[in-house]
Amino acid sequence: MAPFELVWDRGIAQVEAVGAMLGPVRFHLSDGRTISPLAVGPWGEDGGPDHDALPPILKRLRGEWPCVPFGAPDCPPDLPERWRGVPSKGTGTDFHGYGSHNAWECVEDGPGRLVLEITYPEDHAIAGLRREIRGVAGKAELEISLTITARTATCLPIALHPVFALPRRPGEAEIVAEGMTGGHTFPGVVEPGVSRLAPDLTFESLEAVPTHQGPIALSRLPLPVDTEELVQLFGVAGRVTLCNHAEAYEAWIAFDQTVFPSVLLWVSNRGRRAYPWNGRFTAVGIEPLRGAFDLGPEISSNPANPIARSGIPTALELTEGEVFTTSYQIGAGRI
Repeated sequence: MAPFELVWDRGIAQVEAVGAMLGPVRFHLSDGRTISPLAVGPWGEDGGPDHDALPPILKRLRGEWPCVPFGAPDCPPDLPERWRGVPSKGTGTDFHGYGSHNAWECVEDGPGRLVLEITYPEDHAIAGLRREIRGVAGKAELEISLTITARTATCLPIALHPVFALPRRPGEAEIVAEGMTGGHTFPGVVEPGVSRLAPDLTFESLEAVPTHQGPIALSRLPLPVDTEELVQLFGVAGRVTLCNHAEAYEAWIAFDQTVFPSVLLWVSNRGRRAYPWNGRFTAVGIEPLRGAFDLGPEISSNPANPIARSGIPTALELTEGEVFTTSYQIGAGRI
């Protein structure tokens, strides 16, 4: 299915039906340049049995989409006991939620604006999602809203999933997480035999994130080594900027900190060797999050998980029939 297209005076954006994934987005900057800051999987036009066997979300992986619920449908094995989960009902069996793997319907297609909707299965606690994407006149910026309608009372993690492209040479991009007060490394192994961070530890700054060989800086990307990492950041004041010094632009996501009190940083640094990654994917996910990593509903909805116990919400509570809406922005500018 051909992607939907949104055009406004400062850019062009494409949106896939599957996942309502946004990307590529081409922003026209004030200095006359056009940039495309969101990552796009280089295997989207592949064919053959390996490509056919991929989960729908991976076949044409694009830069940004909503995840309701966010993360794994079941508790991952081999986590420390303090990360135990509780049984979850009505949250589905899809990693990152039903809406990430299925086709959305475009219900409004106006000048500079798209509205997409998806209905969830009848046995799901979520009735459906609505997503509006609008180009902001005169600005290299998109205004996006996400509306969640609950079918039954539920408590589940939610997240936004923007993935940004990185330059080729190490350290030429810089992450600025405004207001960040600290972070936590993933409590397990992200990619066996590849990931380098020491698991389940806290840190104060992206300049010094613990590994088994001493601290490394995750503030400058790409890293000089092949790896896959996840860290959760706390206290971010509703905006994270990626400064691409190689191409002299900055791209950013701004969001409501009261809805998303954490940010999950996914550093994909050529660490995944299996198809379709093939050691060729270098990008960073800067994901506003109300959850505990990508550990899914069973762990995130448990108020005893270590992040929730520290006072940081890790799940969204919805009543039967509740309609919840949040808005956020993705934009770019010159450095």
